[in-house]
Amino acid sequence: MNQSKERFPALEIAKINLKHNSLLSIVVAGILCLLVSLLIGTANLDRNAAAMPLEMFVSLIGIVLLTPVFQPEQNEEINDLVSSKYCSTEKVYLIRTVYSAVAAILLIVAFTVYMKIRSCDMAPVMALGTVADAIFLGAMGMLTSALTGNTVIGYMPPLLYYALNIGIGPKLGSFYLFSMAIGNYKAKIWLFAAGVLMIAASLLYQKLRKRII
Repeated sequence: MNQSKERFPALEIAKINLKHNSLLSIVVAGILCLLVSLLIGTANLDRNAAAMPLEMFVSLIGIVLLTPVFQPEQNEEINDLVSSKYCSTEKVYLIRTVYSAVAAILLIVAFTVYMKIRSCDMAPVMALGTVADAIFLGAMGMLTSALTGNTVIGYMPPLLYYALNIGIGPKLGSFYLFSMAIGNYKAKIWLFAAGVLMIAASLLYQKLRKRII
């Protein structure tokens, strides 16, 4: 037992969580990307036009992948079981967050490569900008899920914010999700930074909440 406590089984935890908790989310994110490629024009686009499917559709995988990070432990029985293990719940949350973000990045990169193959005017910065959108939206859902203890409610704020972007557009300034379509890439820095801060806040809140309870 002492040896097992000294060795943190990150890889084993990731494998178990991928299989039992996150596989469906990854499959849904992949299907979303596939539907975008089938239903939206993704061939022979100039740079601004090529940004549209990335920002408006592919970025939504961030909501799919990051919002459910805390979902398993929102079931009291599972939470009690996980809490009884020597591995802290906070570390499990961190592992889920990391591989969910990595899955989002890989899907976005794959989609941008696909668009490049289809003769779209692509640049690496467009993949990075889409990642920023995905992280921002997913982090918003993740933070809401942490604060409310309810994953279903967690999906609502990022979707409402997405709708707000469609409604008032560039008036959101540095937090406009679709800025690449109008040639503005600097906004993505703010979105990514805000996303990382929300992820950190959600993980910290879960840690403090557990200590208080």
